[in-house]
Amino acid sequence: MNPSANREHIISIQSHVLDGFCGNNIASFVLRRRGHAPKIFNTVQYYSKYKHVGVEMKQEEMQTILDALKGDLVATRSGNNGSGVYFLTGYIKTKECVEAVMSHIWDLKNQHNEKRNTQLNGHLDATLEIEEKMNGDAAKWHNGNSCADDSSLEKLLSVDFLWICDPVMGDNGKLYVDKDVILAYKKCIPFVDIMTPNQFELELLCDWKIKNENDVTTCIRFLLNRGVKLIIVTSVQYLSDKDHLYSYVGYLNSQGELVAFKYKIIRFDFNACGSGDLFAALLLSFVIRHRGNVLLIVSKVLNIVHNVIKNSLTSGELNIIENQDIIASDGFCGNFIKAEPVCAAHPTP
Repeated sequence: MNPSANREHIISIQSHVLDGFCGNNIASFVLRRRGHAPKIFNTVQYYSKYKHVGVEMKQEEMQTILDALKGDLVATRSGNNGSGVYFLTGYIKTKECVEAVMSHIWDLKNQHNEKRNTQLNGHLDATLEIEEKMNGDAAKWHNGNSCADDSSLEKLLSVDFLWICDPVMGDNGKLYVDKDVILAYKKCIPFVDIMTPNQFELELLCDWKIKNENDVTTCIRFLLNRGVKLIIVTSVQYLSDKDHLYSYVGYLNSQGELVAFKYKIIRFDFNACGSGDLFAALLLSFVIRHRGNVLLIVSKVLNIVHNVIKNSLTSGELNIIENQDIIASDGFCGNFIKAEPVCAAHPTP
């Protein structure tokens, strides 16, 4: 176990299945294999990702556990121990449960910000140290691209308390959750640091049908203007290009202008359930341990996910265990997937 794991408070709030890999079945393994010690909070206990029979946590049950968690986190971080708090949320079935999670994260974040304001000088020094450490890696990757300077995580959000929200609602036009969960996630938008929707979920959040790249950047701008610090759209497929999937990263620069990049990925004829869960867990790990340039981080994460999927094509699901060495790697494996700049659109949903 990495010694720094003792200074991390990682809470993964997702589904759990008895058979197969999705939700916390993936996140718990990925995070531990990469040297973290996450706290695992299962929102449901289903038989499998295909058979949704089992136990679903009720709001009052979730509230009880979240209250205890909040008390422990406040007590643990009352001293000046430099520990970070990181929430990763995925499948939450009901509106009430989504709102309970949002409320607790927001309360904790407010307390963190109050404490942080009294320690600002120390945090600024730490940030400068991290940026200096990452300069060589990022510069090497970008070969002098000036966009790298604008893509530092430390400039976009607070890296010692953050919420990565994977708004798991559905895919390919099919809804997995109660319909009013869509509204609950819309309420979450101002409080989320990093949001990782797929194409269908992006459409639901923005009430905007995606037909082309301009639609994607329009939706990204819509969410950023409402408070999210960083949007990573995990997968978009266009009718004009059935051989590839596209991922997008978007954020606002210091002038409030949209900066967007895309990644073009070879599409496999394989319905890889759980790939979004794998992406989000890897993203959290890289954000915590590597920080620095977000475009480089996303390239590494996509590269790992792509290789895991490629090595799972003959299986019925993702071969997580068999690919654990790739999952634990630095992401420099196979053909590296680089970011390409995107021209932003102007319409507003």
